[in-house]
Amino acid sequence: MQKANQYINEIHFLRAIACIFVLFVHVSANYYGKHGNEFNEITQFFNQIGRFGTPIFAVISGFLLFLQVRNKGFDVKRFYHSRMVKIGMPFLIWSVLYLVFMKVVLGAEIYTDWKSFLVDFAMGESYYHLYFMSIVFQFYLIFPILQLVKSKIGWWILLVSALCLNIYFVSFYSPETTNLISELLTQRAIFTKWVFFFIFGGFLAYHWESIQRIGKKIDWFGYVVFGGLVVIAVYEYKLKGSIPNNRWANMVNIPVMTVAVIGMYQSLRKVEWLEKFFEMLGNLSMGIYLVHPLVIFFYSRSLPDGAWTTATFPIIFGLVLVTSILVIRGIQLLPLNQYIVTVPARKRKATNRVPEVVLEGK
Repeated sequence: MQKANQYINEIHFLRAIACIFVLFVHVSANYYGKHGNEFNEITQFFNQIGRFGTPIFAVISGFLLFLQVRNKGFDVKRFYHSRMVKIGMPFLIWSVLYLVFMKVVLGAEIYTDWKSFLVDFAMGESYYHLYFMSIVFQFYLIFPILQLVKSKIGWWILLVSALCLNIYFVSFYSPETTNLISELLTQRAIFTKWVFFFIFGGFLAYHWESIQRIGKKIDWFGYVVFGGLVVIAVYEYKLKGSIPNNRWANMVNIPVMTVAVIGMYQSLRKVEWLEKFFEMLGNLSMGIYLVHPLVIFFYSRSLPDGAWTTATFPIIFGLVLVTSILVIRGIQLLPLNQYIVTVPARKRKATNRVPEVVLEGK
């Protein structure tokens, strides 16, 4: 059994990769807008392969919560208090901040009626990237029930059930009448469209030792598998056009990619500066998720249109990433900064531990 104090380095590597994927989507989307709402081969490639990012973050969110229950048990009061401080407050603060930004800077109409406003706010529609936080909150609502599943066979049953439910709501659900329930169930941020990825995270937590062993055995071959999944994603969008994050194919891709990344980490950890970089990126992933749209907007308005060429994509991407990190470091200097953005800390020379469970993703 995974020891309660063991620090799982592969998870920081996995969420760092997910963070990069999310930035690929949003930086390339800005190129799309700068070029008459058209992609070229390069920007479309980064936009579409980035669609792995959000479901990976869902897997990590589920994994870390279920692993904590597996190792330390479950206290419902402590759970909801922790979630409200680490996720609830940042969600409220950044939702309000982005609404003010939309109204004052962009001149957008943010209110039509109370019903629509409250539904949109709750579903994370205050800005284009906040919907994932709403999905995570829905996961928290049913987590006290899901955490009761402890046996490995129980997790197999739950995983298959989640797969069927997820595929149904993504591919087949089409209500004949329109009411509040059907309106909610067709939202992109409804949990039933993402349930498989959270449940796979729990499955991973309860089968971690065996899955980790497989990942370690494939070692460098993980890069081949990872590259193969990217090639398959290219084939998908060439065949079907734009591919969504929660498509059924990702319910196969993401588990395979998880094992591949565990294998990739075995060689990456031998290069100390690379390991430190990805660890830092994984630690800051929630903050990057929250601030990067403002950073992209800043560069979109401040850089001349001539700067947004395909050749500059790596430079713009790097600017957005570095600036987002600097903004987070600045926020950390503020009083009560833990309510604005949660950044888990690791003391290298102390006893290692399971990483703090904070929101991962876009």
